[in-house]
Amino acid sequence: MGAGAMIGILERLIMGLSLIFGQFTAIGLVFTAKSIARYNKISESQSFAEYYLIGSLFSMISVLLTYGLLYW
Repeated sequence: MGAGAMIGILERLIMGLSLIFGQFTAIGLVFTAKSIARYNKISESQSFAEYYLIGSLFSMISVLLTYGLLYW
């Protein structure tokens, strides 16, 4: 498993736990931290920026849908 895959798993775990404990703003913090870490690459390459945004939004949506299915 590569570093990117591990980061994705940890990202979804943190977002899921944040939802469970009612810390909804922590999801924004995760997204912001990821964006800061990748800022140089995002600002240099439009194709990477689009790839990054699609991946991040898909990850966020998957966590929200899973939470919704389990807790509603």
